[in-house]
Amino acid sequence: MSHTILITNDDGIDAPGITALVQGLYDAGYRIVVCAPDRERSASTMHLTLHREMKLRRRNDLLKIYRLKDDGPEIDLFDISGYPADSVLTALSGGLPSNIPTPSLCISGINRGPNMSVDILHSGTIGGARQAGTCGIPAIATSLDTFEPNDYSTALRATLELVKHICAIIPEIPVNLGREGGSLTKPEGENDKQTLRNALILGDIYINLNVPVGWQGEFSTTHLGSRWYRGAIEIIGDDSIERDDWDIQLGAASIEDEPIINGDSYCVSLGLASVSSLGTWPQGHPLAISDELLATTSSGEGLPSWLVIDQ
Repeated sequence: MSHTILITNDDGIDAPGITALVQGLYDAGYRIVVCAPDRERSASTMHLTLHREMKLRRRNDLLKIYRLKDDGPEIDLFDISGYPADSVLTALSGGLPSNIPTPSLCISGINRGPNMSVDILHSGTIGGARQAGTCGIPAIATSLDTFEPNDYSTALRATLELVKHICAIIPEIPVNLGREGGSLTKPEGENDKQTLRNALILGDIYINLNVPVGWQGEFSTTHLGSRWYRGAIEIIGDDSIERDDWDIQLGAASIEDEPIINGDSYCVSLGLASVSSLGTWPQGHPLAISDELLATTSSGEGLPSWLVIDQ
């Protein structure tokens, strides 16, 4: 494989999800650069570490956990005392040694737990992928739909399938890294499919993959669904006693998924791997992808049609 893949996450560089992803991509022949937080940084969105220094470390000590071949591709491992967005900015903005190759694609994950619907507003996994998009390279966020995983093999299989299709579209050397053309460099094409492919190449959209436990191999092309966390705050201790301070716990007593056709959370509940095409930029930004164009990416069955090159 000739594409170089940058890997990050928000569960930390030694989390089992990123370990499975690195091993799987290595076995598939991809050149790999890892730059990830040195500890768990979940729910950090696109948090940036400002006004203080960060520590960047080469982590060759972790190579022993991988099954490496004498003739296999190279792997470079780094961690940083920051967040997923810090990690991606470091890797794409000159923070790594000069002999590290330029990544063709960024993958954030495999995350422990889903990132669907409202989750994307808080997710550090999403934040890493979206940061790569703002820097001008294609990106994927990938997650497994359980907080108690002991096997990432299905999520890895779905991710590798998606990467294969993406690498058939994107160039080995990114054409928009650093966004030197600013908002003048916009995705264009003779039709919607070409425009969306170019939007991915330029980093103006990114892909969000969520894989259910026990996945049987079917994909669904989705949009963001409607997911509600009920009873999000728990008061610890006796809340009938009057006091000036108390402990609270953020979580959810229950989660409600609305059965919205082609919604990501609903499709995952049906056992389908959800593939959503998300805009990197907020509405109103000069590079924001139109709602009309994004609406064409949630057709339901299979992988997005614009992502599959006709054989």
